[in-house]
Amino acid sequence: MSTNLELIQEVVEYIDHHLDQKLSLDIICDTMGYSKFHLHRIFTSVVGFSIHTYIQRRRLTEAARLLVFSNNSIMEIALFAGYETQQSFTSGFKKMFHCTPNAFRKKREFLPLQLKYTVDGKKKLRGDKMMKVRFEEKDNLLFVGYMANTKWGFRVIPKCWKNLLKNVNRVTNRVDHEFMYAINDYSNNPSFENKQPGFDYYAAVEVSDKDNIPDGMVLKELPATKYVIFHFYGDKKDSIQPVVEYIYNEWFPQSTCQYNEKAMYDFVKDTEVANEDGKSEIEVWVPIL
Repeated sequence: MSTNLELIQEVVEYIDHHLDQKLSLDIICDTMGYSKFHLHRIFTSVVGFSIHTYIQRRRLTEAARLLVFSNNSIMEIALFAGYETQQSFTSGFKKMFHCTPNAFRKKREFLPLQLKYTVDGKKKLRGDKMMKVRFEEKDNLLFVGYMANTKWGFRVIPKCWKNLLKNVNRVTNRVDHEFMYAINDYSNNPSFENKQPGFDYYAAVEVSDKDNIPDGMVLKELPATKYVIFHFYGDKKDSIQPVVEYIYNEWFPQSTCQYNEKAMYDFVKDTEVANEDGKSEIEVWVPIL
């Protein structure tokens, strides 16, 4: 007898092999012999989306891929994605990618939103549960906070946050009192060749100018650049590392984005405020060309 995780793996594989065919909870249950009530409950619990929502996200992601990398007509792509009319496809696509299929094709930029889910039983913050991906152009950004280099071990990171949380009220020119930032500057070790990755880590808040830096804190200025931004909701106690690994190891290779080699850093922006489910808004910002 299969475990529930093995069941979900079978369903995920079945969905990916039948994206261009009629798919629904009823069809999957009838084909694979599962209880509809059980499958709905266990799939939603593990994956974080209902089967219907997951199928829609996968289809629209692959439709976006076809818009960029194929010459198929928008109507052909709409039919592949399970839509009977171009108008209904445009409406569904726009809700997910915030532009029309035609506008997306003209940009020639592929941002995969829902790659195939990896079934591993881990419920913590993970990349394949991202809610949104977007681009944003930013001028120079200024931050003030505490810095340490991780060549001495990652234990320096909580020390930076302890100091910042204790002294953040001393920052008088803070831009937004809701958000804090974790900045990873890889400029001095871009290849991560050392056994202990040594990069400068900043626990910081954004400020409006370079004046009035509190004693013991440092100023960090980031250059003007374009960013690709990954938006999640998650528990602040969860490690962000699985998300970062997903972004760099799975998402970037399948996207059309190129790293900005003149901006060798990334940062995490999150809020202390949690929603009714106890989840906080979290964003990962990566500089691109």
